[in-house]
Amino acid sequence: MFEKGTMRDIGIDITLKGNPGHVLAPNDWDMVLAVKFKKINIEEYQKWYLDLLAKRWQTRKKEFLDLAKEGLNKDIRLKCFCHKNDTFCHAHLAAKFMNRLVDKIRDLA
Repeated sequence: MFEKGTMRDIGIDITLKGNPGHVLAPNDWDMVLAVKFKKINIEEYQKWYLDLLAKRWQTRKKEFLDLAKEGLNKDIRLKCFCHKNDTFCHAHLAAKFMNRLVDKIRDLA
């Protein structure tokens, strides 16, 4: 299963700075900075990020599924620069998204 991690953890870097091509990484510095400096609320950020994942699902489904299958067999930390308890973070949203995908795969098996 997936959980939010910090950059100190062993896991997958899903930051725009460290791993911009990753299927779960943000794609927009304006949005990253807006959330960092609290210029947008959590609902706006969640909508933006989940819309991004939905768009990527259309063209990068295999990457999502491969990652989800890996999460069936082990715990995976999705690393970002936010503090461990920071809930205003894309890594929390990514973990939730991926855990739902893992559950769907498990249900089909």
